[in-house]
Amino acid sequence: MSDVIPAEEWVFADRYRVDAPIGTGGMGAVWSGYDRHLDRRVAIKLMRNTPGPAATFGSAERAAFNEAAEADRERFLREIRTTARLELPGIPAVYDFGVEDSTGRIYLVMQLVYGQTLEDLIASRNYGADPWPITWAAAITAQVAATLVDVHRVDVVHRDIKPSNLMVTDGGVVKVLDFGVAILRGASALPRLTQVGLTVGSPPYMPPEQALGNPVGPASDVYALGCVLYEALTGRVPFVETTSRSYQDHHVNTPAPWARAWRADVPSDLENLIARMLAKRPADRPTAEDVYETLLPIAAQPGHAGPGGNRDPRRPFLRPLAPAPRQRGAAPAPKPTSATSAPLSIDEAIEIQQRVGDLVQDSQFQQAIDLLDEAVGRASAEPALKLEMQVALASTLWFADEFSRVAAVLDEILPKVDGGDDLTVLYYYSGVSHAEIGNIDEAVKQLTEFLVLAEPYDPLHRDATYRLGMMLPAVGRTSEGLQHLEALRPVLVAEYGPDSVHVSTLDRRIAQIRRGPDLLRNSGNGKAASDDVDRRRD
Repeated sequence: MSDVIPAEEWVFADRYRVDAPIGTGGMGAVWSGYDRHLDRRVAIKLMRNTPGPAATFGSAERAAFNEAAEADRERFLREIRTTARLELPGIPAVYDFGVEDSTGRIYLVMQLVYGQTLEDLIASRNYGADPWPITWAAAITAQVAATLVDVHRVDVVHRDIKPSNLMVTDGGVVKVLDFGVAILRGASALPRLTQVGLTVGSPPYMPPEQALGNPVGPASDVYALGCVLYEALTGRVPFVETTSRSYQDHHVNTPAPWARAWRADVPSDLENLIARMLAKRPADRPTAEDVYETLLPIAAQPGHAGPGGNRDPRRPFLRPLAPAPRQRGAAPAPKPTSATSAPLSIDEAIEIQQRVGDLVQDSQFQQAIDLLDEAVGRASAEPALKLEMQVALASTLWFADEFSRVAAVLDEILPKVDGGDDLTVLYYYSGVSHAEIGNIDEAVKQLTEFLVLAEPYDPLHRDATYRLGMMLPAVGRTSEGLQHLEALRPVLVAEYGPDSVHVSTLDRRIAQIRRGPDLLRNSGNGKAASDDVDRRRD
């Protein structure tokens, strides 16, 4: 059995298929998966059940630990509901949560986001020669601060702000990850005896009060964010642990270092902001809103080139609400997968196509498309096998109504497909897809090719004839369009009768074209065919 197709699917809540692990942590694991009801990719967090310290079974201590664990679970669920209601752009959307019946584990179903973590972005940069722009670091920090403002207003504290929990996604939006995990790990601002030994937060970014086990609050997140801003500017954390001095010691006792010691172009107002964010006393720190307002003028500066592109965190400030740049027909970001990247075998290809057929039958198009996207990539060394997978991909995309991708895939592969039924129907798919996305000239070309190859009794022949007849006037070929529509009339009369709605509608279209073909130029894709003529895709 292929690694791509599990021998036995893991589905829980009769809805969510767990696919491949994305990451693990002290409190559980995050998996990619699918919502089978809505046919979309999701991220699924399965929280690990953590036993309390050893205690005599049935003892008062054991009962106390069990009671505390249950209280933590209930508070986690309440705070997840609170976070979900916020619907913030800076937090992955929460879709569902609950308790898995068989194990009692809490699960959280969230938006699956694609991007790069700040940790990876910092590690990829040579700060000695070419650091990230100051505007870039300010934009990331400002976005996180804006998210924290809204979160703090509902009394939720993240407790684990760090670069690996910040992801720069498409459109330049920064997502703050692992709210649920952080809340569960520090389920109360005031530690209890039952939380002895529980480490909350990450030492390089941990505020003094958190390091000492004292109550935490919004100011604790601001301190951690100050550490993140320092690192985004300089490529290093504010404090370095040594054999003689721990992170905890530094956070509690060492004055905040100056970023200018590592980067001379840090402006004084930004340097002062970092110093305030890293104040030892929570009361001396700015609020998250203060941080945002201070950074906003810097983040919104058009400046010297940084990473640019669709994932530039300055984009929301420089071009708010702008549509994301998109390459025509480009595939979406691939889902995380644990499948092998070894070349695709013929047996696997057959197995995948069988699996895809089942998924399409169940209207699980996204899963089918993901399987085929991966198969195409793995078949790159075998042109014939790759072409077979691309044909299957184009057909699956067609059934999913993803017309832009259908057109893009078929533009690439149609010249490579030999004759036969596959080629004929692919011309139809291509023509209709181009029509649906407004590429009328290409649609006319592809549907014309289809009509040359298709037999008159082909169930798609009538639909293609109608669509072509409607589109030709829009490209200045009115007489040809009328010829197609008039040739279609006796076919409809024979099948439906002269007084049928199909015939009367066709007559009305013909009359419109004769009165003025320009009336059709704004609707030249012939989309009315789907209303007036059966659209058959099998």
